[in-house]
Parts: sequence; structure tokens; C-alpha cells
Amino acid sequence: METKGYYAAVGFFVIVLSAIGILIGLWLSVGVSTKSYANYTIYMEESVAGLSVSAPVKYNGVDMGTVKKISVDPMDPKRVVIIIAIDPQTPIDTATRATLNMQGLTGVAYMELSDSDPNAPPLTVQPGQQYPVIQSSPSLLFRIDVAIENLSENLQKVTSSIGNVFNEKNGQLLTNTLENINSASRHLNDAAGSAQFTIQRSNVTLETINSQMLPQMTNLLDDVDSVTLRLDGFIQQLSDNPSMLVRGQKTTPLGPGETGNTTKARN
Repeated sequence: METKGYYAAVGFFVIVLSAIGILIGLWLSVGVSTKSYANYTIYMEESVAGLSVSAPVKYNGVDMGTVKKISVDPMDPKRVVIIIAIDPQTPIDTATRATLNMQGLTGVAYMELSDSDPNAPPLTVQPGQQYPVIQSSPSLLFRIDVAIENLSENLQKVTSSIGNVFNEKNGQLLTNTLENINSASRHLNDAAGSAQFTIQRSNVTLETINSQMLPQMTNLLDDVDSVTLRLDGFIQQLSDNPSMLVRGQKTTPLGPGETGNTTKARN
């Protein structure tokens, strides 16, 4: 009897401890905090890979709540519906935007909330909405993906354009153009050679003029200058003594008491 009573007491004690452990676990999991949270809806038109239920929701980098539910919009399969539960004191308004971010190098995704206008009116539930809807902004990865896609499309267009330019017809035209340029270059070379020959002949002519004709012309100019000086002297003499045209250049002997000035006055 004592053995059976002992085992019964041990079993009862184990059951009580197990029950207490279960209650503590439940209390720790759901009853740690009695704080209420405000629910909001976020619609995102991009992949939310890496984001999971209970993922952090941050406002300007500060933890303010968690992701409560993630689902696909039944009205639009391309859109993801995210329900978040955050501190009701979080300043959510019509200018608040939600962005999917990655935390460090771990790749753990979280929702980041930011506000661009602190003076915007508070966000409220609109007709037909279960919770107020926070507008979303594209994530950095999404923007990079779109940029790469656009770059790829542009490269394809450029490749196609290059292919159209260098088709068979344009290739033949390009070949003909290059041949014409080559022919024109040859003609220019010939013309340049002829011009160089002409310049050389001109140089020879100039050297001949400088060495032969120029000295002769210099002597001729000297002679003309000498004749001009003599002519000027003759004209001056004729002006002083016009009678020399009749008498010649022989000077009339001076009379008694006459001077050169008297002679000029007499004349």
C-alpha cells in the first residue's frame, strides 16, 4: 500500500509540474504583454522573398511592431497583401511609406516605415478597407532589377540598330564609300605631288630673278636716278638763266663793276 501511495504521489506531482510548465509557456508566448497594437495593411507589387510572419516592422530604424500576415491578393495575384501590427503611438499618416528592406548581410527582410511630411493628416480607415492602408514604395532591389531590365532592353535595341545599319545593303554602300575615299586620297596625293613640283619650279624661277634680273634692274634704277638728278640740275639752271636756251650754258663775262647778282638782274 505504501509503495502504491508513493507512486501515486509522484505521478500527481509530475502532472502538476507539467501543467504549470504548460501554463508558463503559454503565458510567455501570448501573455507576456497586454499592450494593444494597431493593424495596418500594405499592398506591394513586387516579390517579398525573405519576409516572413513575425518579421520586424521599423519606423525610421526603430522597432515598432511585427508582420502579422502575408498573403496574395485574391483580386490581383500580382499584388501581395501584408498585415502589420505596430505600436499605436507610431506617427502614421497619409505621407507614410512602407519599403521592403534587407537587414545586413543575413538577407533577413523587414518592413521599413518612413514619413516625408510630418504635417500630413493622420491615416484612417477608408470605406471598404479592413485596416488603414499604408502606401508602399519600391525596394532598392526592385529598383535595381528594373534598372537592369531597362538596360538589357536598351542593349537589345542598340544591337538591333547596329544589325540594321550593318546589313548587306548598307555594308556594300560602306564598302563603295571606302573605295571612293581611297580613290580620292590617291588623287589628292597626285595633286599634292604636282603642287610640290610647281612650287619647286617657282622657287627656281625666283632664284633666277634674284640672281640675274634683280642686279640688272638695280643698275638700271641707279642710272635712272642719276639721269633724274642731272635733269633736275638742268631744269634749275634753266630756271635761273632762261637765256641759256639761246646762248647755251657759257656764262657771259662780267663787266666792270658787275657781280653775279648784277648779271642776273640784267638778264
